[in-house]
Amino acid sequence: MSRSRIYLLGLFLCGSLLSCVQIKKASLYDGTEPAEKKVRPTDISLLVEPLIFDDDDSDMWGLEKDACKEVRLTSEVTYSGARAIQLDWNRGAEGCDWAGIGIGWDGYAGKDLTDILDFAAVEFYVRTQEGKSFGLPIVLTLEDYSGGMGFSYTGNKYFERTTIDEQWQRVVVPLNTFDSSKLGLDYTNIKQLQLELQQSGSFYLDNIRLILYEAPEVEPWMEEEVLPDPTALPVTLFDDAFSNDNSWGLIQDACQSIELSQAERTEGERSVKVAWDTEGKECSLVAFGVSWNKWHPVDISAIRDKAAIQFSIKSTGVGASDLPIRVGFEDYDRAKRGALLGSAYVSGGQYGSRWETVTVPLADLPAGLDLTRIKHLFFQLEGRGEVYIDELRLVGLGRP
Repeated sequence: MSRSRIYLLGLFLCGSLLSCVQIKKASLYDGTEPAEKKVRPTDISLLVEPLIFDDDDSDMWGLEKDACKEVRLTSEVTYSGARAIQLDWNRGAEGCDWAGIGIGWDGYAGKDLTDILDFAAVEFYVRTQEGKSFGLPIVLTLEDYSGGMGFSYTGNKYFERTTIDEQWQRVVVPLNTFDSSKLGLDYTNIKQLQLELQQSGSFYLDNIRLILYEAPEVEPWMEEEVLPDPTALPVTLFDDAFSNDNSWGLIQDACQSIELSQAERTEGERSVKVAWDTEGKECSLVAFGVSWNKWHPVDISAIRDKAAIQFSIKSTGVGASDLPIRVGFEDYDRAKRGALLGSAYVSGGQYGSRWETVTVPLADLPAGLDLTRIKHLFFQLEGRGEVYIDELRLVGLGRP
């Protein structure tokens, strides 16, 4: 074989071998960069202005009176300092699409909360103007300068005591409980804190600020509570007491008196006595209700066409074919849908001074609810009247 042919053959073999070899880049270090562990700050004021409200209204909006609310600063009742925020509102009022106030603290400067997100909370003090409240229907909302938002509901677990009364108490809402996933809150450029007002209420608020806070560690032996299936019919919502004591709206004022009573009952020891008069008065939303799943969302979509709200009712007035009461659900997007109690829902076709059974099929509730995220059941009271309600349940309709 000639030298030229041997040379060409060598080139061919060399090229073939190289085509079968994969050359892979190598680095001197292939490890993964560990995530930076955030350090708990020792002084929150070195990172962000902690004072949100304390006497001064220069960074506040929403203090004007409108169809939904009346908000003002008052010096008559304060936790400390010269003034507190006095809130009266009714989301059920005609023309009321949204109610709330905002505080762009620190002169509306952009605020970076990222370094304190897991180590801080919004703290404030609250009391009722009169009587007791079993809840605080206010959603705390952080808004950034691009319009992103994060929400946290001021649930009972953040209270100092079980109920809110005429004595000041502390409420602490951790920053890491704000849901920022839906509207993309940017924690590096916070504009303001909004207080979105839900349902109705009459409260005083004072001393709103950011504080250093870390939730206490759960003991290792404690297990997460396993709740019963909230749609396994029948579901008891009231039988001497509301399910898990998670009721709201049991208050007494000039427009309503809603309380547990031993005066009348079908079974057991107590019923709910409901008296109301909204005629010719400036009344907040007159309503009460119950969460039967400890405020966790309930998916009722699978039982919508085969279940009903059922309860016993007794009126103290003359017999009537309907009552000015709506019963229904509210979802976690704050949509509310209820059915007016007409003759079709009551046994015998009439409400009167004897105990009667009311059955409202879930399918009769108007559309517009997110059935996968139900928050609670409510009774909304209109006009005037007085009734007793007992044995409140979700029941099956006996059809597939």
